[in-house]
Amino acid sequence: MIIVSFLQCLLSLIVIPFCIGLVFTRHFDEKYNTLGNVFSCGFLSELALFQILFLIAYKLDKKFTFLVWIGAISLFVLAIVSLIINFKTIKKIVLPKLDWGLGVFAVVTVLMIMMRNLQGVNDGDDAFVLGNALTTLTNNRFYKVDYYTGFTIQSESYLRHLLASNPFFIAFISKLSFTHPAIVAHRILGSFYILLHNAIIFNIGKILFDKKEKDSDNAKSEMMPGSVGMFASLVSFITIMDFHSYLTDSTFILTRTWQGKAMFCEFIIPLGIMLLLMMGESKGEKNILFIFNAIVCIAAVAMTPASIYLYTLYITVGSIAVSVASFYTENSSVLSGKADDKVTMTFSPLLIFVKTLVSIIPMVGFGLLYFVYFR
Repeated sequence: MIIVSFLQCLLSLIVIPFCIGLVFTRHFDEKYNTLGNVFSCGFLSELALFQILFLIAYKLDKKFTFLVWIGAISLFVLAIVSLIINFKTIKKIVLPKLDWGLGVFAVVTVLMIMMRNLQGVNDGDDAFVLGNALTTLTNNRFYKVDYYTGFTIQSESYLRHLLASNPFFIAFISKLSFTHPAIVAHRILGSFYILLHNAIIFNIGKILFDKKEKDSDNAKSEMMPGSVGMFASLVSFITIMDFHSYLTDSTFILTRTWQGKAMFCEFIIPLGIMLLLMMGESKGEKNILFIFNAIVCIAAVAMTPASIYLYTLYITVGSIAVSVASFYTENSSVLSGKADDKVTMTFSPLLIFVKTLVSIIPMVGFGLLYFVYFR
């Protein structure tokens, strides 16, 4: 049984995200086709698909077993199709350079995982998440049974949590792996999420430090050896030491790792920064980034319905900043008066903002679901 549990966790959290993630990274710039991005894109796509299937199952008043079967089959088929179509992309995956910075970062990552597994979490949010996961497993129903009393829920007090499928994703992994939800959340997902979080931070470092000389296609990277790893290590070290309040990133990432708000903090916020940097670098020409941003919107709501306004505001303001910065970069010679009279301004970078607005349409849909569809 232990072997079966291990293989199911390996399939759900490693194999399936890896296969699905290839769909997106094959269209990224070659240097961003990294293992971290493959797993990050794949896992968030897995969570987004689960969110859609959950909402359908809930509205049709289906039982949890139905969601497990349809979810497992859908993810498995999607992974197989993606692997077949994108198999050649595997050979193009860029592995991190083995330098002293990466070594330090690996040690810090192991330290974070150890700290996560040594933390004891007994707050109300943890009781809510694991309580709903366990109740769903026991009663085979969604948000129908109060896990404190065992009675059917009569009030609409749970409505604000309704769009968040994260507790049921924990129950989903628990059902597939024959493992208790507390072990799945505290140990398996807690460690896995930290790895993904650190992978995103490491890839942000690649964008910030791996620059090439302008106007030179054959220029070598100017990045100092170990700079990306040391940047990621510094960010992780700040996270480790930042326990000055119960609302800090340390509290979320190292003690409440699997909870919805914590997942939003460790995944969506840094991933949004990475997407904005990549959008700016590509001048908005990589449409796959905006398609993936729509996937991120769905996954964010699966973590917490608060992301409907939080992520919408966050990514919209960020896209404005990136668009303005790209506009001034593109037209610096014209604005400074140094350009030839025949040179005119280009407004193409401003498309970043327009495309971002289109990509957050799922948030509009979730807002309508919240106020109309489920009432």
